[in-house]
Amino acid sequence: MKVSIEWLQEFVDFKLSPQELSHLLTMAGLEVEASETVDGDTILDVSITPNRADCLSVLGIAREISANLGVPIRQPLISVKEDETTSPDIEIIDTEICHRYASRIIYGVRVGQSPEWLVRRLEAHGMRAVNNVVDVTNYVMLEMGHPLHAFDLNRLEGRRIVVKRAGDVGRFKTLDGEERRLNRDMLMIWDAVRPVAIAGVMGGLDSEVTPSTTDVLLESAYFDPVSVRRTSKALGLTTEASYRFERGTDIEMIVRALDRATALIKELAGGRVTALTDNYPIPYTPPEVSVSLQRIRGLLGIEIDESSIVEILKRLNLQYKKEGEGFVITPPSFRRDIQQDVDVIEEVARLYGYEKIPSTMPAIRLKRIEGNDNFRTIRLIKDAMVKAGFSEVINTSFLNPSALDELNIPDNDRRRRLVHIKNPLRREESCLRTTLVPSLLNNAVLNQNRGERAFSLFELSRVFFDRAEALPDEVMQMAAIHCRPLRPSIWEKAHNGFYDIKGAIEGLFDFLKIKGYSFQRSDKPPQPYLNPVRSCAIVINGEVVGSVGELHPSVVSLYELRGDISIFEINDLEALIRAIPSRITYRQLPRFPYVERDISILVNKDVPVAEIEGVISSLNSEIIESVRLFDIYTGKQIPPEKKSIAFTIRYRSSDRTLTDDEVDELHSKIIDTLRHTINAELRG
Repeated sequence: MKVSIEWLQEFVDFKLSPQELSHLLTMAGLEVEASETVDGDTILDVSITPNRADCLSVLGIAREISANLGVPIRQPLISVKEDETTSPDIEIIDTEICHRYASRIIYGVRVGQSPEWLVRRLEAHGMRAVNNVVDVTNYVMLEMGHPLHAFDLNRLEGRRIVVKRAGDVGRFKTLDGEERRLNRDMLMIWDAVRPVAIAGVMGGLDSEVTPSTTDVLLESAYFDPVSVRRTSKALGLTTEASYRFERGTDIEMIVRALDRATALIKELAGGRVTALTDNYPIPYTPPEVSVSLQRIRGLLGIEIDESSIVEILKRLNLQYKKEGEGFVITPPSFRRDIQQDVDVIEEVARLYGYEKIPSTMPAIRLKRIEGNDNFRTIRLIKDAMVKAGFSEVINTSFLNPSALDELNIPDNDRRRRLVHIKNPLRREESCLRTTLVPSLLNNAVLNQNRGERAFSLFELSRVFFDRAEALPDEVMQMAAIHCRPLRPSIWEKAHNGFYDIKGAIEGLFDFLKIKGYSFQRSDKPPQPYLNPVRSCAIVINGEVVGSVGELHPSVVSLYELRGDISIFEINDLEALIRAIPSRITYRQLPRFPYVERDISILVNKDVPVAEIEGVISSLNSEIIESVRLFDIYTGKQIPPEKKSIAFTIRYRSSDRTLTDDEVDELHSKIIDTLRHTINAELRG
């Protein structure tokens, strides 16, 4: 904002040079970015932060100078003589976005050129002179910070004002001659028949003050900042008025600004003034902010005395009353930014002087972290996935609800309990994620479109489920995708990506020392987006914690992916973390030799390897050290409904050398158990 030192000195006495004043304002939080001299007057260009709407005026900046120097401020002398007892006809319909509307009529004005002092002052502050009536409204806006608007009364149908939304108007021509497309919720100023201004933004071309205007209706109103901001953004139209309204003007300044403009118009253009109409359906109630001396001293880090704090509160026009070991503060209506105790403390710091607050190093207390905390475990999980050849991706936590349809997620599935975002960044991502899979599929699409053919990605993040309460359920999940091109293999029997990603899971579990895990198949796939033939559930200690499988062909086609694509998902990472042993027990290397025996059996094709291994482990023999699969065969000499599976079983005792008789006896028992439990046949 541009402000002249000459104009500031009409409000407050000070003897500072332009450089000293610039330093004072900058240290008070109003940075002076530049200065220039126009007709002998120094103009400062002051950067106003969005929370300090009270400083978007000469009066506002003068208040800051007054408070910082501790000198009194002079308010403009305002005197309005009412010549007529009638008052404007004003109706506010949408009171929730127009909290106050005040107006006077000035009959018999002589519209013409403004005097030189007014033109010079407006131009020095970056505004173009129009005529004496319009120039006065702009002058008062610069001086007092509250925008006003002047209508040609005789161009208002019914000579009345109605404040309401646009509704079905559709289009409206503004003062700049542009036709604007309106939406239904934009607040408009209407006469008895049609809209005549966009509230808080710009007036209409059909009601502007021209040289032929004789009667003026002067408006001074308070419009909801959010409403003005939305309207200004939707129209792509920012004005000096909207800039102030959308940051919040002083609702208690409305009548004073109106009377200031009325007095100047009568002085410069003549006329007869009517009585005031002041519709104030939603009166302003200032907040009460409690702040303690201990809190002030604690945050500032200094032992500032109570008398100094009281003096600062007085200079800032903050009403206060003593309460216990602190104060209850009531800020004035022009300080809407003061809402919490920290706001008051910031004001105390500004006026006390930031340069007086000593710099100190923060006290840092180191604390040893005991136990197997989740943060460290998650770091280990990520490291294990990276070592397995996967790259970590980090996606946003948003979801397009249609992605659940693409994955064939049932309507009664937990993942349909979506948390909807009230103001999403993109319409396509209007909910919080309930699964990580759609994000990984989009990552795969992006990589393939960039020419990448083989890649492995994983993500570890939170998902969110609505539970009809204030806060949703947050669950930590992990998912991974493995993509590789379909191409001929140099080997006679090529494996597919399902076994690659399954091996990565096994490697992760072994790295974390998780025991008792298995992969279980069923009649239907564990997830609707997986291939029913090549997928299974991930089970740890009898609890299903996730799923792994080849991506269903329909999903591959829908996402236009190419190649062999497999995916796994851990539904609840906490369940996996609970399976990690809290301590690891080491034992000395075995002193006695092992004995190995191979076993080759025929079983039905639908018998999983894990079930066979489980049968062998169920014998609970102390001398069975390991069971390792080394061959699966189907084809010649094998019945079509059967498969041949071969294992190497290693036997070892920790306290003696085993005899052949001991090993043969247990080996025979294993064969008999497999015959009786899964109808296995021993191959020769």
